[in-house]
Amino acid sequence: MNGTDSIPADSHTHSSQSPDGENTVREMAERAAELGIKHYTVTDHLEINKFYDEEFLYEEPVRQSSLILPPLIEEFKDKLDLHYGVELGQPLHDMELTERMLKSYDYEFIIGSCHMVRGWDDFYYLDYQKVDPQYLLKLYFEELLEMAEWGKFNVLGHLTYPLRYIEGDFGIKIDMNRYKAVIEEIFKTLIRNGMGIEINTSGLRQKIEAAMPDERYVKMYRELGGEIITVGSDAHCVGDLGKGIAEGIKIAKTCGFDKIYYYDHGKPVSISI
Repeated sequence: MNGTDSIPADSHTHSSQSPDGENTVREMAERAAELGIKHYTVTDHLEINKFYDEEFLYEEPVRQSSLILPPLIEEFKDKLDLHYGVELGQPLHDMELTERMLKSYDYEFIIGSCHMVRGWDDFYYLDYQKVDPQYLLKLYFEELLEMAEWGKFNVLGHLTYPLRYIEGDFGIKIDMNRYKAVIEEIFKTLIRNGMGIEINTSGLRQKIEAAMPDERYVKMYRELGGEIITVGSDAHCVGDLGKGIAEGIKIAKTCGFDKIYYYDHGKPVSISI
């Protein structure tokens, strides 16, 4: 890619159908078309363990998204290849609800994410001067492995998400070598189950100044035989759409990938890079 190229894909984005999104789906799609994003996927939050919390009440926004996206996909078809996805957070925290949500909606693309481990708040809200980040990371990677074994999603979202806060915001350096074995097992399980990972570029515009995961883990995934990789800005507003995608693709190429993927009706579609 160079400065004149269009953006081949942005596979992780949020609209105002997410509690923390700023712009409507239409506004996000219009901006994606203006930016020349060829394959654009809206993946609004569905946080299973927060589903019924008064602060969130996901039932109605999730239902509305299922009504908003299909006509927009048709309307924008000559400008933009628009897709209907979801970021499924903490799916193991209420399996009955998760199964109901997956059966109720025809998601084309499912990002499996973990923003908080069982019994703890979102990594975003924790004070790492008062809690042990190494213990939380142990719980986190164990839960990711459990999610990979469950396997009812397409790609694993932002593998190193907690470091965005632990290292980025609090400046606490973590010896990640202690988690190497479990991360390798996560990757092996994803690969065995025909699933992939994403390069989430939001960290490049935050204090951590790194993709999630960064090059060392993308390379590890590749060396273990991983093939499916998506790239997403994790934009929550029109101003962040497409940001870091070029850098994310460069990481993929450096690690030995010659293609990235987006998902069309649940099937991975390759894009040469």
